[in-house]
Amino acid sequence: MINNYLKLQYKLLARQFKATGLPLAVAPFLLLIASYLAYYLLLQYPVFGSYAILLGNFQLLFLLAEKNRNDFLKNTFSKKDFYNIRLLENGIMTLPSITILLSQSLWRYAVVLVLLALLFAFLTFKAFGKSIPTPFAKKPFEFTIGFRRSYLLILLLYLLAAIGFYVTNPNLVLFCVSGIALTCTLYYQLPEPVFYLWNSRETPAGFLLRKFRRGLLQCLLFVLPLLLTYAFIFSSEWFNALIVLGGILFLLPFAITLKYVAYPREINFPEVSVLILCFSFYPLIVALLPFYYVKALKNLKNYL
Repeated sequence: MINNYLKLQYKLLARQFKATGLPLAVAPFLLLIASYLAYYLLLQYPVFGSYAILLGNFQLLFLLAEKNRNDFLKNTFSKKDFYNIRLLENGIMTLPSITILLSQSLWRYAVVLVLLALLFAFLTFKAFGKSIPTPFAKKPFEFTIGFRRSYLLILLLYLLAAIGFYVTNPNLVLFCVSGIALTCTLYYQLPEPVFYLWNSRETPAGFLLRKFRRGLLQCLLFVLPLLLTYAFIFSSEWFNALIVLGGILFLLPFAITLKYVAYPREINFPEVSVLILCFSFYPLIVALLPFYYVKALKNLKNYL
């Protein structure tokens, strides 16, 4: 039973990868490249690189512990097989990161990641229900869905930022702000149904501008409290907070633009690659945003 489940998961992942337009044979090379980038990040920034790897794995483990998914597994497999599957999934998911951490002799972080993988195999998280308010309206839907899938990560980043303020580490605070901003951009992976756009009376430019305004407002609800506190506590370094804020003001509209360049399909490898590149080097956004904005307008004319 477990072997059949793993084969099914492999086929699903293979189909999703092929949907990006890339051959399946490229997948191992992309995994190696991603692993090398994580390794390089650790070489350059051992502490913040370790935090980034832990937080990324934390979010993945959190998604695997989603209640509906685990309820399905419990109803399908015996209790023993269920926990074996969960342990195996978490182990496969975290193994590359654990290997990279151990390669740099970061034993403490590797042990933390192993413990998280074991702990999350026995935990189940339910998304917030309608009775629990969220800080976002239903329109646009991206932040409502995204927040319910990542609220634990957001809370953890806020906790790390609080530690950064306490130990007077401004770089840790800005790292947390950047992590929150990147999380917000990932909310725009899922496209809405086409009839949502058919019902809109806006022009493509008006539609995108509304998305920009609402997305930025909702993202700022997350990051402004941290940035304002940063500017108050580390008053001599307020310019760093301004640079990060400026990057967010460009990064989120760029992520929205890429979503509607790819629409109606999900954002795939080409768009994700461009987004990661721009997140690594912000000035690229200024050069690429107009080009992709025009492409998004042309694409939206088919639906609005």
